[in-house]
Amino acid sequence: MFFMQTLSLLQIAPTLAKFFEVHLNSQARPVEQILKFAYSRKPVPKMVVLVVIDSLDFRFYTDFADNLREIHELVKGDGLLFECETVSSHTTPAIGSILTGLKPEEHMILTNDDVGKSKIKSIMEILEDGGQKTAAAIETKGAKPLWGRISYVFAVDDREDIFEYDELIKSHTISVLKKQDLRLVFSHLRTIDRFAHRGGDLSVAAKVTNENIRAIANAVGERNGLLFICGDHEAHLKDRKAKQASHGEAPATVPLIVCCP
Repeated sequence: MFFMQTLSLLQIAPTLAKFFEVHLNSQARPVEQILKFAYSRKPVPKMVVLVVIDSLDFRFYTDFADNLREIHELVKGDGLLFECETVSSHTTPAIGSILTGLKPEEHMILTNDDVGKSKIKSIMEILEDGGQKTAAAIETKGAKPLWGRISYVFAVDDREDIFEYDELIKSHTISVLKKQDLRLVFSHLRTIDRFAHRGGDLSVAAKVTNENIRAIANAVGERNGLLFICGDHEAHLKDRKAKQASHGEAPATVPLIVCCP
C-alpha cells in the first residue's frame, strides 16, 4: 500500500519509540499508519529490524524495480510504502537523524568520530536504558563507539570487495536474530552507494542488494518480526546531479518500506 503523503526520515525513530513505549526527544511525529499496521498483526511483533540501504532513493527504487523485485514484493504482500524527505546528502548525518529523530544540526553526528562524542542517544541506546536489547551490524568506525552501549555490535571493516562487505552485514543481521530477547536490530547495506560513486553497473548492485534483503526478510519472517527498509540520501550519480543543477529539480526523496515478511 502506497501512502501519497510525504514523510520525513526524522519520523522513523519517534515511530519506533512509540511502538516500544519509550521516550524520545524529537519534534517529529510518529507515523500512525505504521503503528496501526504493527498493532494489527496477530501476534503483534516484538522485534524490529531496520535496514538502511545506502543511496537507495525513490527514483532508484522505481527505475530498478525489476532488479529490486524482493523489496517490491514485500510492499505488494500487504506492506507499506512511503516517500520520505531526506535530511542530508551524506550517510553519517542521515543515519544519525534516522536513529535519533533529530536534524543533523541538532544531533551533530556528522562523522563517524562524532558517534562516540555526541551526548544525543539513539533509539537503540534509549531502548537499552530501559532494559530492551538491541543490535547493530555496521562499518567498524561507526561500530566502535557503540561497544558497551548496546548489547550486540557487529563491526565489519571497510574493504574493496563491497559484495563481501554486505554479505557480512547480512550474515551478522541474520545470526543475531536468534537472540530471543532482542528488540531492535539496525544494519547498513552499501553496495548501491559504492557502485553509484564509482560508475558501476547499477543493475548488478540492485540485484545483490535484492538478494541480501530477501535473506534478511526470510529471517525476520521466521521471528514474526517487523521489517523497516529505507534509503538514507539520494544516489550520487554524476549525470543526475548535472540535470538537477541545470533544471533546478527538487532534492530526491527516499522510500520507506514497512512489512511483516
